[in-house]
Amino acid sequence: MKKQFILPLLFLSLLCQPQDLLAQAKTKASVAFSYQPDKSEDHYNPRIKQKAIPVGQDAFVLLNSDGARKYTVEKYNADLKRQWAAEIPLAEGETIESFTATQEAALVVTHRKNGQNQQLLGHYINLQNGQQEQPSLLLEAPAKGRRAGVAVSEDGSRVLAFRYHTDNSFQIQTISGTLYNGRLQKQQDVTYNLNDLRGIMTADIQLGNNGEQYLNLISDQMNRLSVRQYSPDSKEAKVMSVLVGGAFDGKKVYIRDTKFELMPNGKMYGAVLTADEASNGYYSLKAVKYDFENEDMVFAEEFQFTPDYVQKVNALDKSSDNTKLQDIYLTDLLLTPEKKLVVVAEKKYTAGGDNAPFFAKELHLFAYDEFMDSSWNSVLMKQQEAPAAEGFAGISYASYLSGNTLNLLTLEDLNGKYDLYLRQINTSNGSASAPKTVGLKVAKDSKPAYLRAYTAWLADKNIVTVVRSGKKDKGLQLKHVQVK
Repeated sequence: MKKQFILPLLFLSLLCQPQDLLAQAKTKASVAFSYQPDKSEDHYNPRIKQKAIPVGQDAFVLLNSDGARKYTVEKYNADLKRQWAAEIPLAEGETIESFTATQEAALVVTHRKNGQNQQLLGHYINLQNGQQEQPSLLLEAPAKGRRAGVAVSEDGSRVLAFRYHTDNSFQIQTISGTLYNGRLQKQQDVTYNLNDLRGIMTADIQLGNNGEQYLNLISDQMNRLSVRQYSPDSKEAKVMSVLVGGAFDGKKVYIRDTKFELMPNGKMYGAVLTADEASNGYYSLKAVKYDFENEDMVFAEEFQFTPDYVQKVNALDKSSDNTKLQDIYLTDLLLTPEKKLVVVAEKKYTAGGDNAPFFAKELHLFAYDEFMDSSWNSVLMKQQEAPAAEGFAGISYASYLSGNTLNLLTLEDLNGKYDLYLRQINTSNGSASAPKTVGLKVAKDSKPAYLRAYTAWLADKNIVTVVRSGKKDKGLQLKHVQVK
């Protein structure tokens, strides 16, 4: 058994490492950006987390709303010249379910209720000229059931529209759906029979570029983690399952949060936060690599949130008097060129009540090598607050992995400067640069000043984002900035 360890120097390196690794950014282009928030969006957990998607190093597409029942997909080049705009009018109660883009098209899936049914509609927009094809009905299901969903492969070549079949207590028994190609042409119907598992309350579905379907399931009263792989040419599933919860060291532990990611190397990775049932406090982090080709699960050593770890984290947050970890959620799983897995968890919460502010605080980072051995762990402290009307639209963080460098962009008030700050973390050893202002002089008042969902990297040093400057306020601006 390996000895669990914490690297205390990494706690400090993310706060005060003196090296000036980043200089201020140069604004290469800027245009006015018209924006009205969609009032139907969940401020705590928005369905569409990324609304600007690069399509190469010199162009991107974005999804925008007029605040009513019309969305627009727009394509821009690196000089922020709009190439085209395609309108997607929505019916009463219709919402955006998915937004993605390939080198050939932008794909938007909407969800609507039609009488006693719910429907998923696919919108295919030609990336070269913005021409739309007639919307495709991808799936129809009873409106009384769970909300239907959609999964899209990383390259956009596969789209799966699916629905849940549940028992009287809304536990999942079967999932059925239809697999499409990137042109939204039907490939096959699929059915996943899950009756051999008990108490499935949630299911995460991901698609491989070759059409493999992965079902990540939590069952047995939040104790068992199961992953099933289905191939397009086979109805038989490959199954990997492990009991994550249960009794450990005299404590009854259950699964509190999970995150899965199908990586470019074709392997599924997962991370699980467990909690102590008696105290409801965080107990440990568990990470796993699923190698279906070799029918093998590779487990990382469990990282326990010991009193020593909790004490060190809470000592860094001078604004809190907490004595335990609270409101921590898994937010990112990243795989580096060295095949190192980086797990990111963030503290984020609302203070409660209709008009209570939202907060996003420390990031917990854990790294594992290609054999899932622990490499390093650290904590990055930040203090972010937003009004209830904005939720997490402008706080939390935007991430970009470039080689072995993890870039993190945050809106913060540091040393009297309210601005976007960029940190760089060396994923090989966990060392990090001090936060460096981008220099956009973001406005600090009661109106929205930064829209994180529109932040995207066109290349290593080229970022597009939407901000509002406090100097000569011209309203929200779509900007292309280059980090020196």
